[in-house]
Parts: sequence; C-alpha cells; structure tokens
Amino acid sequence: MLDETKRRTYLRDVLMLALSAFGGPFAHLALMQERLVERRQYLSNEELLELNALCQFLPGPTSTQTITAVGLKLGGQRLALLTLLLWILPACLLMTFLAVLVYSLEIKNLDMATFRWLPPVAVGFVAASAWRLLERQSWRGPSLPILALSIALSLTIVSAFTFPAVLLLGGLLFWGWEERKGGLGSPHRIPKIRWTYLRFYALFFVMAISLGNGFRSREVLLFENFYRYGSLVFGGGQILLPMMYEHFVASRQYLTTDQFLIGYGLAQGVPGPVFSLAAYMGGLVLQSKGVLYVLLGALIGTVAIFTPGALLIFFVYPVWDDVKRMPRIQAALQGVQVAAVGLIVTAVVLLMKPLGYNTLTISIVALTALLNHRWGVPPLLIVVLTLTAGLVGELLVLGLP
Repeated sequence: MLDETKRRTYLRDVLMLALSAFGGPFAHLALMQERLVERRQYLSNEELLELNALCQFLPGPTSTQTITAVGLKLGGQRLALLTLLLWILPACLLMTFLAVLVYSLEIKNLDMATFRWLPPVAVGFVAASAWRLLERQSWRGPSLPILALSIALSLTIVSAFTFPAVLLLGGLLFWGWEERKGGLGSPHRIPKIRWTYLRFYALFFVMAISLGNGFRSREVLLFENFYRYGSLVFGGGQILLPMMYEHFVASRQYLTTDQFLIGYGLAQGVPGPVFSLAAYMGGLVLQSKGVLYVLLGALIGTVAIFTPGALLIFFVYPVWDDVKRMPRIQAALQGVQVAAVGLIVTAVVLLMKPLGYNTLTISIVALTALLNHRWGVPPLLIVVLTLTAGLVGELLVLGLP
C-alpha cells in the first residue's frame, strides 16, 4: 500500500496517462508500463501483465479495468475509484464538449489533418512495449512455442474472443508442462468469494433491462443501451463502434451518419479510453431536447458504460489476489504472461494493417519506439511534438504563416 505522499504522486501519474494515452488498449498498456513500472516502479512488469490478462477475460474497457485494478492493488477501493475517475474524466469531458460543439455548430466537414500522425505514433508505443517485454521475458520451458503459437493464432483467427482464448491456452500449456515435471503439490482450497459487487452488477443489469422495456423514455433507453454494451462487449472499442452505429444511426436514426463519423474521427485524436465515445453518442442521442439534454445524455452514457466494468473488477480482484497464490495458478500465469507478450507483438502487426506498410509509416513507428524505449523520451512529449508537426503541416498546406 502507498503512503499519502506516494498516493498523490500516483494520482498525478494517472492524470498524465489520461492526457497522453492515445491509440487504444495496447498502446495504453505500453504507456502504463513506461510510467507506472519503468519510471515509478509501483509494480513489476509481471504484475501489470497479470492484471491486464485478467481484464482481457472480462467484458468492458480493458485498459480502464487494468488501471483500476492497479489502483486496487496499490491502495484499495478508495484509490481505485479515484484512479477510475481521473482516467476517464479528461476523455469524457472532451467528448462531451465535442458533442455540444457538433450540436451547436452542425459541423459537416471537419479536417482531422492535425491528428494525421497520431495513429503510427500510437503503434510505435505498442512496438516499444513489445520490445521492452521481449528483452525481459524469461524463455524457460515452453515459453518460445507459446509465444509463437499466440502470435500465429491471433493473426489468423480474427474474433473478439481470440485474445482471451489465446491467454487461456498459454496458461494451460505452461500449467501442463509444470504438472508433468511434478512439484506443484496437492490442490489448494479456493478462498471465500465476496459476492457484493457481482450482486450490484447483476441488479443494475436486470433493472436496466426491465426499465428499458417498461419505460420508453429516451433517457432510460440510453442508460439501458450503454449499460448493456459495458456488460457484454468483449474486444474493446473496435467491437463497440459498429454496435453503436447499427443501433443509434442505422436503426433508430438518433444521429446522422456525418455526426457519427465526426465523433469516430475525433475519438482517434482524444487520449484515454475509446469507450469515452459513449459521452459523445449519449449527448447527441438526446440532442432533440436541447443543449442541457446533450450534457445529460453525455453523463448517462459515461456512467452507464463504465459502471459494469468497474463493478466486475471490484468483484474479481480480491478473489484473484488470493487465487493467484496457488501453485497451479502461478504456473499458469507464467504461460499467460508469455502469451500476453505474443498478443502485444501481434497488436503491432494488426494496427499497422489499416495504416499501410509504407516507408513513412514504418519510419514513424520505428522512430517512436526508439525515442520511447531506447532513448527514454516521455510519451507525452512525443505526442505533443506529433500534434505540433500535424498542425504546422496543415498550416503550410493552407498557405498560412
């Protein structure tokens, strides 16, 4: 547990992460590793990977659950709640402001050129994380085959459930190898489970579904929709986005396609969790009732989508903290950690595909990885330089001084 001074320092670090964490869950993990592990040493690489792997098995926003679990580990429930709020607040406030802006100005052709280099820079952060972990990983036993298998499976089987399945397979393979060697001892009794947060999770889920079916007000339906998304979505924002489009644009027509695409584009240039898009979508779902309802919709969307994941991690973490001490679980975790490294390597490849394997993109990714990992340049500085370069480039194109 951290003392009061270190808690304040830790919360400042969380806020800095929230302001610089571009690029989605794997890039977020890379930045957490750089600041919380390498620079501050709040926890080890292995502990961070364990928490991230645990959150991969849960529905909801993985990076948000991971950093909330870090707060639980370092300071209990109060620090975890503060961690959660600081992590989501900047992104959700920005997306709320953008919802009001789009509602007020009816933006039709917003140029995103200032953010043009952020995607390859975010991939560079993931590459730096993979590089760092590959250097430090212990390659004993079946580690190399597990690494190769995790990369091969994740590249060939595209599904929201591929990543948790690969982590589970890695744990089972390492467990089986250790079991054959012997020495794991007799099975340990599973610790007592505290059900409070799971009961809250289930209660809110049932209430949301019941109210959504019983009351047809748009506010209640909005809460039900986003609570359901936060409860059932595996695979992060890339799975959430098509679900939102189908429901709010194609089916209900609460938003126009232009408004949706503007929000999606802006979300790529906003740091923090991709699920913060719920603030933007929630605001515009209620836009027909005026600007105050835009603010209300943003609040409903934010609370509804992040609450399920938070309740799940508050339920799972105390059990996990006890379960992971069991010899068989410890053996499995070694395989999970190796598989997680493989997934981070895979993420570099998958994230590069939509950007294209051209010389400029590869150079930006490689330079970012070198600056961050080899030369220790802080991620926030890299992001600021990237945005400045994009803005200067746009001004030059427009012919402005």
